[in-house]
Amino acid sequence: MVKLFTDNFLGIYKVHIPMRGFEYMYDKLLLGVGVVLLGLLWVQFPAIPEMDAQDHIRYTSDESEVVLNSKARFLKPSKALSPRQVIKIQLHALQRNDISDSGIITVFNFSSPASRVSLGPLNHFRMMVRDPAYSPMLNFVSYKTGKLVTTDDTAYQLVLVRGANGEEAAYLFILAKQRKGMYKGCWMTVGVARQDASNRQSSLI
Repeated sequence: MVKLFTDNFLGIYKVHIPMRGFEYMYDKLLLGVGVVLLGLLWVQFPAIPEMDAQDHIRYTSDESEVVLNSKARFLKPSKALSPRQVIKIQLHALQRNDISDSGIITVFNFSSPASRVSLGPLNHFRMMVRDPAYSPMLNFVSYKTGKLVTTDDTAYQLVLVRGANGEEAAYLFILAKQRKGMYKGCWMTVGVARQDASNRQSSLI
């Protein structure tokens, strides 16, 4: 009986060895397929463009005569940006909005987490910006800014834009420095309200 048990054990062991080898080869095959798929995804979806040093200077310069380009897109909040710079980045992003709505995406990125709750998903925000009250901000021709009023954690600035059709519209940008979360210490937009002659306001955020 001992011999029978030993023969059975050896038989099972001999069968188990090739099975382990097969599982090892199968794992290697899956790993190889995974690496290939990751490579294909990397090629298909390139990394989001980053803002290099030259673009940072152009976007954040306080000199009105500096010409800003649209090379850097999808910019995001940073503790290094002042309220004035945050507003300027959003304005120039909207002025250079393209078919992919890169300008609108940039503005959405600078909306505070609390504001995004009321704004809803990005596609909803895209429709909101195209509302007649805010459409003059898309691809506008020029803009003028009023005095920037800043407290410890809140900033206000009035902006007058001239739309592509010659229409002028005034907007009040309201910013707040975030106190917690992943954006702690960053200035972000909590409201953009259109100002009109009858003192009525339309609030975008």
